[in-house]
Amino acid sequence: MYTMKKKSFFMGLMAMMLHSGSLVDAQQLNNPVGICYVEVNNNNMLNAGSYTLQNSGKQLFDVAIIFAANINYDVSKSRAYISNNNNVTKVLNDVDTYVKPLQQKGIKVLLDILGNHQGAGISNFPNREAAKDFALQIANTVYTYGLDGVDLDDEYADYGNNGTGQPNSSSFVMLLQELKAAMPDKLITFYYLGPATSRQSYNGDQAGNYIDYSWNAYYGTYSAPSVPPLTKAKLSAAATWINNTSTSTLSTLATNSKNDGYGVFMWYDLPGTNMASYLSTGSNILYSQNTVLSGQLYSWTQGAACDPPLGLEANTLTGTSAKLNWTSSGSQTYNIDYKPASSTTWTNVTSNYTGSNIVVNNLTSNTEYDWRIQSNCSSTSKSTYIFAPRFNSGNGCATPSNLIASNALGTTTKLSWDTVGTAASYTLQYKTTAASTWTTVPNITTNTYTLQNLTANTNYVWKIQSVCGGTTTSTYSADTPFNSGLVPVTSPGPRSLSFNGSSQYLNAGQFNLNGNAVTFEGWVKVNAFKTAFPYISSVIGIEVGDNNSAILRLGDATLANNKLQFTLSFGSSQIKLNGNTALNANTWYHVAATYDGATMKLYVNGNLDASTAATGNFTANGILYMGRNYDNSRALNGSLDEFRVWKKALTAQEILDNKCNIAASSTSLEANWKMDDGSGSGAVDATPNGHSATLISMSDANWKTEVPCPSSLSVKTAKGIENKQENTAYPNPVKRGEDIKFRIDDRSASEISLYGASGTLSKKQNINPNNNVVNTQDLPAGTYLYKITSADNKVVSSGKIIVK
Repeated sequence: MYTMKKKSFFMGLMAMMLHSGSLVDAQQLNNPVGICYVEVNNNNMLNAGSYTLQNSGKQLFDVAIIFAANINYDVSKSRAYISNNNNVTKVLNDVDTYVKPLQQKGIKVLLDILGNHQGAGISNFPNREAAKDFALQIANTVYTYGLDGVDLDDEYADYGNNGTGQPNSSSFVMLLQELKAAMPDKLITFYYLGPATSRQSYNGDQAGNYIDYSWNAYYGTYSAPSVPPLTKAKLSAAATWINNTSTSTLSTLATNSKNDGYGVFMWYDLPGTNMASYLSTGSNILYSQNTVLSGQLYSWTQGAACDPPLGLEANTLTGTSAKLNWTSSGSQTYNIDYKPASSTTWTNVTSNYTGSNIVVNNLTSNTEYDWRIQSNCSSTSKSTYIFAPRFNSGNGCATPSNLIASNALGTTTKLSWDTVGTAASYTLQYKTTAASTWTTVPNITTNTYTLQNLTANTNYVWKIQSVCGGTTTSTYSADTPFNSGLVPVTSPGPRSLSFNGSSQYLNAGQFNLNGNAVTFEGWVKVNAFKTAFPYISSVIGIEVGDNNSAILRLGDATLANNKLQFTLSFGSSQIKLNGNTALNANTWYHVAATYDGATMKLYVNGNLDASTAATGNFTANGILYMGRNYDNSRALNGSLDEFRVWKKALTAQEILDNKCNIAASSTSLEANWKMDDGSGSGAVDATPNGHSATLISMSDANWKTEVPCPSSLSVKTAKGIENKQENTAYPNPVKRGEDIKFRIDDRSASEISLYGASGTLSKKQNINPNNNVVNTQDLPAGTYLYKITSADNKVVSSGKIIVK
């Protein structure tokens, strides 16, 4: 959520985006044009229409800006989207009350849009397709809610977060080009701040060709924006923060604006109290008239929080039908509409619908369509619409859906998709996220393909189309991201991973944990607890914002720095469960946090430490970090080992029984970092889900031999194994590079560990009666001791193997 701009009067602030209505008729406006921002988190938009000039009766403010919507980032779809908090939602869902009365007085109403610390903003769209998608979202929002345009602000984006790119030279101009094409009769204004100010030219075109007005962003100062070819008539050199900029400074700003011929004067943060006297200080100079309070002042109450769903995508495109998909929440229903891109009229598909997808029929083939979806959080609370990417209905050759990347092993990744019945083959394209050229793989006759020769730990995107015979092909699926993962290394034995408390952490990539059940668990040892604000030592979790988080950490501003805290996001707010047990420094603890749809719980060493009631679906969809969240001030000074993420709530007995080891194929186990790698650039996920975690600012020196769960096998133990167990492995001896098979009768078997004669761990692999083959390619010739263990770390079988 955005925060009210609280910079001192001589520093800059602001932001905004979105307008609507026809272009301003200059003869109906004041000179200079009056721009007014209203912080709807605190104040009522209608107050912008309560001030007029004493003699002429004209409205003081010609343009009123709703501050502010946000630019958020849907990591699951690598997509920037418009997010409206509870108060912006209240305004837009009731424009008859809060917008139209202003428009009836001749005031243009715009929506401001700015970043929200998620890596998305107006300066880093990677290509024209992404810029156009966001421009269409703006245009559809403006037309849907009857606004007069958009105000663009390049603040608070935090470019690079969530794996997004840095600002580039083309993004801002491409967005403006697409925006003007999508809403040619609407206003586009620019709050002159941020990376966009220095990225106003691309391929010979200038941003100012599409911008109607721009203004200074630093309150209490006088400095004209440079937005060629805009002239003084379209610029405000003055920036006034109402009642925070002193009256003497306001007088100077107004005098200079008038004398220098600037055609715009910007006012920020109109409150709900009588400001006529203060405003008159400026209006007397600008218009030779006092400002009077000619209408009533309106109070403001907070709107209800209700968020729309994410993960929007259209697939299974048959020419006459399409499947619309989103990530649903069990406590919400949905209203879904669609329309041809060329139409202004939306057709309702369904209302109060429960589910995560629906098929829309009676489409026209080879036609572009838009669709939108809105959440119903209760009988009286609903979200604003979120607008999905535009899709083409296709030609009867359906686009493949359910794209999945799995088994990422650094240089290889397996891709799969749902079979299309009419497809004779498929054409696949992939590239690194940063590349501009696709690699094409034609004539794939199955619904899986393993990419080879990838660069390890690199972000890629891929897409797939059906070939239905002859020249008939489907449209390509949407670009789907994946990371190639880390190349597995041979473990030197049990290890843990240490963090320095400042710059070191693990990035485990994108996780979608949305739902009503989760568990974080693992071993933590803190060297030193945080002694400065915010007193937080992060352990594991996702923290995109208050409305998108699942975090296990130690400490908080109001919690002792050595006590656990478990945080989940429900709607637009968080529930924080504080632990009771004070952890000691330099001591290993097994910690766990669970949520089962009814209760949040914390465990320490398998014992219940704290719990609180909580119901409904939580939202946690973003990059998962270990040892850090949000920023470096919350980094962990200590060590982690054997950490796991489950998409279910473990019981107290399950936590107690499996603290040191678990089968990688366990039901609902999403990720398991054993942290026994000992070298390399990351911690490999032991599950087949491919959530390898990248080491940030770390080296091999961060792997430590001090562990809470040391191996229980010794050379002496292995030598005492009965001869009948020697026959469990065959062939034995085995030629290096060949497979060795294990005869396993015990269904509880989950893992095999191979040790050199000195007892050093050489290899560890998941195993069971249905998966009993181990390849010896990475084992030097020699004698090895093996141990087959169950999920609860009991030895099922052991013996000796000779590799020749």
